[in-house]
Amino acid sequence: MRKRRTSASAVLFYRIGGISMPKITIRPAGEGDIPAVVALYRQLDQALVDLQPEFFCVAPRGDEFVRQAVKTADADYLLAEEDGAVVGFALVNYAGWTPEFSCVLPHRYACLADLVVDEAHRQQGIGSTLLGAAKRWARDRRLEYLELSVLSQNAPAIALYESHDFVEATRVMRCML
Repeated sequence: MRKRRTSASAVLFYRIGGISMPKITIRPAGEGDIPAVVALYRQLDQALVDLQPEFFCVAPRGDEFVRQAVKTADADYLLAEEDGAVVGFALVNYAGWTPEFSCVLPHRYACLADLVVDEAHRQQGIGSTLLGAAKRWARDRRLEYLELSVLSQNAPAIALYESHDFVEATRVMRCML
């Protein structure tokens, strides 16, 4: 898949209860955005620790993972910007075809690997805007669906995804030994 880069960005304005909300611009990340993405990953990592401390820890995060996704042709960090500052991102990538098992119907799909909004900017519709942009990203590539995983303890994220028509398709269960 060829990397699509457009000069056009989505600019969104919010008016809630007579109050104008700051405009949010959605655009693909470039290499210059890597430090902002890594900083948001620190918040995501801490949230994972808070939700499942028995499985996650806060550890240093390097730039290389982000750099690879920025450069690859079949993935994008979709950034949410407010007044020139990155306040959130969605990492979306082409996942390929469903597994080739005789009982599985073939589908091409995308994966929403990560979605995070800066703590100070939550509850302003930015996550919803990013999720809509991720869905458009997949539709623009003529993919059939967008798949994601979410921790069962992350009720706010689950509510967001359900409000965008995501439904539970599988369930992962663990038994501690």
